Amino acid sequence: MVDAVVTVALDRLLQMLTSQGLEFIRLDRDFKEVRTELLYIKSFLKDAEKIKQVNQMEMLRIIMQELREMVYDVEDIMEDFELHRLKIPGRCASLSSLKFFYEKRKRLGIVRERMTKTRERITTYLGTALALPGQGPEWRRQQLKNPILVDEAVTVGLAEDRQKIGECLLKASGHLTVIGIVGMGGIGKTTLAQQIYNDSSLKEQYGYIIFHTVSRSFELKELIRSMLIKLNESEDTMRGDTWDLLRTLHHKLDKKYLIILDDVWGADEGLWWESLKSGLPHRADSSEENGWSLFSKVVFARDGGQCPNKDLEVIGKEMVTQCRGLPLAIKIAGGMMVAKEKCADEWSQISEHLKQELATHNKDKVVFSTLYLSYEELPTHLKPCFLSLAMFQDNEILLHKMIHWWIGEGFIRERNGRTAYEVGEECIKELLDRCLLLGSSKTLFQNKFFGCILHDMVRDMVIKIAREENFMCLDDKGRPSLCVQSRRGGILRSINLERFELNSKSLRTFVGIQIEDSVLKTLCQNMSQLKRLRVLDLSLSTTSNADLIDENSLSKIGLLQHLICLKIENCRLKKLPNSITNLRKLQILWLYNWPNLRRLPPSITTLEQLNIMQIFGCDSLECMPKGFSNLHNLQILWGFTPGSWRHKGECRVAELRHLNQLKILLIEIKSDDQILGEELNILPQLQDLKIEVRNGSIGLAGKINNWFSSLQELQRLRLYGFQGVTTPTWLNPTSLPNLRNLAIVFSERLVKLNPVFWNTQNAKWKVEVLVLMHLDELDEEWHMIKGALPCLKLLKVEVCPKLKLFPFDVTRKGQWKKG
Repeated sequence: MVDAVVTVALDRLLQMLTSQGLEFIRLDRDFKEVRTELLYIKSFLKDAEKIKQVNQMEMLRIIMQELREMVYDVEDIMEDFELHRLKIPGRCASLSSLKFFYEKRKRLGIVRERMTKTRERITTYLGTALALPGQGPEWRRQQLKNPILVDEAVTVGLAEDRQKIGECLLKASGHLTVIGIVGMGGIGKTTLAQQIYNDSSLKEQYGYIIFHTVSRSFELKELIRSMLIKLNESEDTMRGDTWDLLRTLHHKLDKKYLIILDDVWGADEGLWWESLKSGLPHRADSSEENGWSLFSKVVFARDGGQCPNKDLEVIGKEMVTQCRGLPLAIKIAGGMMVAKEKCADEWSQISEHLKQELATHNKDKVVFSTLYLSYEELPTHLKPCFLSLAMFQDNEILLHKMIHWWIGEGFIRERNGRTAYEVGEECIKELLDRCLLLGSSKTLFQNKFFGCILHDMVRDMVIKIAREENFMCLDDKGRPSLCVQSRRGGILRSINLERFELNSKSLRTFVGIQIEDSVLKTLCQNMSQLKRLRVLDLSLSTTSNADLIDENSLSKIGLLQHLICLKIENCRLKKLPNSITNLRKLQILWLYNWPNLRRLPPSITTLEQLNIMQIFGCDSLECMPKGFSNLHNLQILWGFTPGSWRHKGECRVAELRHLNQLKILLIEIKSDDQILGEELNILPQLQDLKIEVRNGSIGLAGKINNWFSSLQELQRLRLYGFQGVTTPTWLNPTSLPNLRNLAIVFSERLVKLNPVFWNTQNAKWKVEVLVLMHLDELDEEWHMIKGALPCLKLLKVEVCPKLKLFPFDVTRKGQWKKG
């Protein structure tokens, strides 16, 4: 992670020196000297990290920690410069500016001296310490017990259980079948296992049957040795380590086999069991053919799962063999190769790297080695994004929470004409392609995932690396926590915040999940100690006591002048404080489920750096304040409620004409006087539009019908609560020539699609996804819709009882996919 942080810091430093021009020319030499030190340090970090994983050398660990802190200090200085520029635009020679530059030059000098000393220590202490010693000792356990011999004649009451297990074993095919016999001590588990072992019918079906008694303590290596002895292996073939013995066991079990392990104890047996299981041959997962098939489906998905190159196939099968038939390891290895050039030389290097990782870590931890290599092979900008997953626990991770965090910390930025959020979505896709994330729930149009989950082994690896890199504060159970030196931390649910130190002046990200109002109160009281905070993401408990927090609780939020991302959910406050105007660097404002919020403070329109503003689930919100034209950097505006004649001096849709970067807009309409004719024509660059109508009427439907005539760039349209009898006249292929996704939802009065919807003589629909939900009166036929939408790939219908001749039950939930 250090190399990633250094790279991000260097990029930001170079960008600042370039963009700010003469403003910082007086410190140009200081910055260049620091940059030189960072470049020198960066040159050796990757190899140093790799060696650290082998040796765990204390000196290297200390030096790495020093480097991280220095890089963070440089970033903090750069952030101070950026904030100074926003406060005092242009060149200014005031006394306060001179004092500011003097203090920053002094800080830069201190950091530069620390870097020089650290570089000297690297040369002095690590010049010879980088040699790799041998591997550490094997896993130590006590010796095994011998099997227990049981007299079958004296056992009673086990016949039915014995018959059931015997039938399962007789039906077992080439797939690995695992049967557990569990229960309290003394009920006959060992007796039953011994009877199965002595069953003559099973001996006719299985080429090998092994009975072994484990115990509370044992050594995995000796367990495997004992099994090999029972398979008549010679001592000469059992001189290797655990990895070699597992491989020997794998080759020896060349017939159908039954292994009975008795007296298995402990909560951590999964550690040795996964290792042992990886050495047991079974057709479903560990055969070369199926392993290569799984690998190919991941790597060559765009080629139909077929490898286009024989050389790549040879190397790929070597990697599959190294993965020991473990599906997760194969998928991770395959995901790692997705982003690589289809070049034999590069593939050979990765394959060799995988061998080295297997040699570096315990060889019975194939999945971990594959995961770790996959992390090392991540592009630099993806590493901190991936490590941020350690903040989230077993439940579904909402992707927008991660992307907002990444933007707030500067892990991702606008690139090649794409917004930072779009870059974040690309990062998510890449992590999905690499099989490091598992997609869960999808968006309405099913073209993107809305949430994701982590495989438990991936989570364990993320937590391990996040701890090693001091990326965030985690407790002994891997849960987010807080400590004095935290850069990133959080709390879950009802944990008492008073247990934690909140005087961390270095804290950059704070995430609170389902926290009580008392926690919010304590947090607000300590905001003066959190001046470096960039990301504040709070989700309050929906069952907390509203009396514990007053309307002025957030008044100190203006002290968080470096804040870039502010997200607060499930809050019962009636207003945001005017001090929010001090958050000059704020780029993301997210308020969800504020049922008592009636107005936003006018000062919110001074936040010119805002890129994303999402205000939704705020049913009492009447309108937006006048002055939205100042927010010229807005790219996503979700929950815009325009003013009406009743709200003098409030914002109308026409004010949005100056928002030239706006791509995504959700408008909430509650009355017909909020709409003026053809207002939305002022936003020709819109790509995603959602119109949500509350308390709809026929008159309001008529106003929406004339709201705009054409949106040439629009790709996604969601129409919620529209109460017209026919769809709006602008819903036609000429007015929306680039529309790809269309949803019409909760329009109870809608009977027909407007005749212009079918008018495809001058233009053809490009709609690929159509969603129709809860349209009680809509009366259309499937062949008409299919004929009008030649590009249609997916149709989703839910509770539209009057639709006719559709290929599924339209009174419930159903879908059609092309092909």
